[in-house]
Amino acid sequence: MGSGENSLFIEQINRQEPRAYRALYDLYYRALVMYAMRLVGQQDVAEDLVQELFVSMWNRQMTFLSYPSFRTYLYNAVYNAALNHLKHQEVEQRYAETVLRQENLPQEQADWYEDEVYRQLYLAIDRLPPKCREIFLMYMDGKKNEEIATSLQLSVETVKTQKKRAVKFLKQHTHPILALLYVLHPELFS
Repeated sequence: MGSGENSLFIEQINRQEPRAYRALYDLYYRALVMYAMRLVGQQDVAEDLVQELFVSMWNRQMTFLSYPSFRTYLYNAVYNAALNHLKHQEVEQRYAETVLRQENLPQEQADWYEDEVYRQLYLAIDRLPPKCREIFLMYMDGKKNEEIATSLQLSVETVKTQKKRAVKFLKQHTHPILALLYVLHPELFS
């Protein structure tokens, strides 16, 4: 884009024109996902971070003074989101390791402990809104986002959004010991 096109693009972003956000997606999505991927090492997490950035920009009705400040914002926001994600993972990992060390359970009790964690998880899942619960259970059964979307006749983005809502709900409405489940089986929460 030339200088004039850049200025027009920023004006359209500032006015929250849908076509400008479509152009934002077309121009930056892949590059930002690749950047985030280098930081977090997981494709789906990188995609989620970038999608959350775009949604946040829209919801917060962000405005930018110039094209360079806009570009700087995008990369800084992805960098900070990636760091926050990594810090959160590290905290959960340390917590789970501490619990395991403190418990020092014999194998039979450890099996019971894990069963109890799953029981608590499924009780919380039962409290999810019906569509959100259905999507999350299908995901736990090993179905990919695309399979779930096709099966339920939804968009892949809707499936991802519902999964995020489920995880957020579960983290807010369950006993902290579920962090142990997150460490033991992170694929359930990705």
